[in-house]
Amino acid sequence: DGFSPLHLTKGRHLAMAYLQVGGRQSDVARVCQSVTSRPASRHRTTGRVHDRPSSGAPRVTESNDDQYLRTYVLRHRYTTSTQLQACLRNARSTRVSRPTIHNQLHRFGFNARRPLQVTPLTPRHRRERLHWQVTWSIGPSGNLVR
Repeated sequence: DGFSPLHLTKGRHLAMAYLQVGGRQSDVARVCQSVTSRPASRHRTTGRVHDRPSSGAPRVTESNDDQYLRTYVLRHRYTTSTQLQACLRNARSTRVSRPTIHNQLHRFGFNARRPLQVTPLTPRHRRERLHWQVTWSIGPSGNLVR
């Protein structure tokens, strides 16, 4: 994800220039020969190094949508994917599926979290717990003793 198409295109141009001056395919960018073989043959036949059109589905969200989603999640930690879906639709008029939201969150490094559910202690429980802590200790064998 860290490479832009322009970055890749510049790298491919450099690789093709290296091959044209007699460099070996296995020496280009210290990668396996098979990695440079296909772009090299495409460059020989078409004279271009750009990616061909792919059959993959186009992206549903734009980078602005991704940034909005990321910022929203950072500000509202416990929002569900369904709530994020509605929020993105209302704020940016972008319709995306819940699994797409889920995948984006994983791509950003956010994992599912649930708030910790703890039963609050009553004053009586606190007193009894404090009394237990004061009267019990750990003996030399590592066991609890009175």
